Amino acid sequence: MKKMEISNITIKRISENKWHVWFASCVLWWVLKLSNIAIFKRYQKDWYRLVFPEKRIEDKKIQLFFPLTKEFYLELENAVSDKI
Repeated sequence: MKKMEISNITIKRISENKWHVWFASCVLWWVLKLSNIAIFKRYQKDWYRLVFPEKRIEDKKIQLFFPLTKEFYLELENAVSDKI
């Protein structure tokens, strides 16, 4: 898999919440912006997990975007974690 070009990472802290602490956005390959990625603290650990946005339509949840591979997720998670 080709390494992602991740740029323009922004992190916004939300009001005090025990687990959900930030929102992130970033640009991939200078052509695609991903936003409203929730960042949660992992239970009893010093690292974080990313949760991707979804929309609820009636009783169904529709994921707006998400990584298709673990490698893609980990690369994005590392890039975002480096900005925190």
